[in-house]
Amino acid sequence: MEMIARVTIRGAKKWVGNLDGKQLDTGTIFTDVELRGEDSWGVCTQALKCESSKVVESIRHNPFPFIAEISMIETSNGKDKGDMKVVTSIKPLQRVAEGDGKKGA
Repeated sequence: MEMIARVTIRGAKKWVGNLDGKQLDTGTIFTDVELRGEDSWGVCTQALKCESSKVVESIRHNPFPFIAEISMIETSNGKDKGDMKVVTSIKPLQRVAEGDGKKGA
């Protein structure tokens, strides 16, 4: 299933290389998510895997944090905790000033 979401991106990382004879090309973005529960409040960051390092490289020039529209595909193997979300593209929308209460939807 393909989804589009508006998020606040706080950071990103990428890695391209060889690990145990296997060529890897990965990226991860870190987005704001609300904490919920009786004893939780505020926000924390959540890691979202990217399709490749190229997805992360495309936002490297942006000042962080910023609000972006991301496209993701979601797959499942049909088992508990078998869901997987992979970011396929990122479209920066606007910068977020530190201390600004804005966050992604």
